[in-house]
Amino acid sequence: MQNIAHIHDITYVSELRQFDLDGRPFRRAAQRGDAVRIHRGAYLPTKVWHALDRTEQYRHQVIAATGASRTHPILSHRSAAVVWGIPLVGELPRLVDVLASEAAGSRTEGSFRRHATRFLDSDIEIVGGVPVTSLRRTVIDLALVLPFPSAVAALDWAIRPGTTASPKPSLATTDLWDVLTALEVSRGRQRVSRAIQFGDCLSGSPGESLSRATIHELGFPAPVLQQRFEDRHGLIGFTDFWWPQYRLIGEFDGLLKYTRGAFGRTLSVSDIVIAEKKREDRLRALGPSVARWLWEDAIAPPSLFTILRDAGLPSNRKGA
Repeated sequence: MQNIAHIHDITYVSELRQFDLDGRPFRRAAQRGDAVRIHRGAYLPTKVWHALDRTEQYRHQVIAATGASRTHPILSHRSAAVVWGIPLVGELPRLVDVLASEAAGSRTEGSFRRHATRFLDSDIEIVGGVPVTSLRRTVIDLALVLPFPSAVAALDWAIRPGTTASPKPSLATTDLWDVLTALEVSRGRQRVSRAIQFGDCLSGSPGESLSRATIHELGFPAPVLQQRFEDRHGLIGFTDFWWPQYRLIGEFDGLLKYTRGAFGRTLSVSDIVIAEKKREDRLRALGPSVARWLWEDAIAPPSLFTILRDAGLPSNRKGA
């Protein structure tokens, strides 16, 4: 637990007691607003807490939960996902996902959602001092419980190789099939297999993966991913989606392309708008039309359906 606390700046009252130190000052600090109680018996400085985004706050909460527990349970599902850095689409859970023995059974207990399994010790790793299900097992567990588009977003991230600029762990698709077999998944196997088969390491972001899965479910034809476009001035860029038969380019939240370090520097909002306008003008000058959508469209199938249908893309469905 000392290792966990050292890595994550979390103070555990139980650890203080081991050294005959009093935890009451931390409780008083929380009352004054100088510290935040992120789990029973676990505190983080207020300044540190408020500097974290919501995902990082949840990651610290799940780490605190396992560190403060006397049994140090193994994080799984969405709680393991935030430790690994796997993107989670939608609202983050309130509870902490952990593994439980078959004898104990699946249940919600206090801050924990316990998932019963026969494979309590299989595919377990230590990440940042915390026991979690392995990356490949976490992806499989997510695919068993999440909606198809959200599962695809996690899976695409996992199989996409990291880069020097953005290092990350990655998996081969064979890793996922292997653990699916090793865990003897029967119930839900079809939905997991569907997600694995649909996975594509070319999806450049969780939003693109979510969009691609939703596009599929809406009955639209499959797009080409990361299509290169050039004009007489040289490279324009790589589009998120391209339907050559319909001369249609699809772009998810295109403004983000200019905050990903593509130019080696941070651009102002006005610079981003101007750069994106020039990029789109060059694409349109080649003949294709361009359909654009944001997060609020990607998570709302009727909205995305309308955008693509109005852009001239046919669907085998009458509506979303």
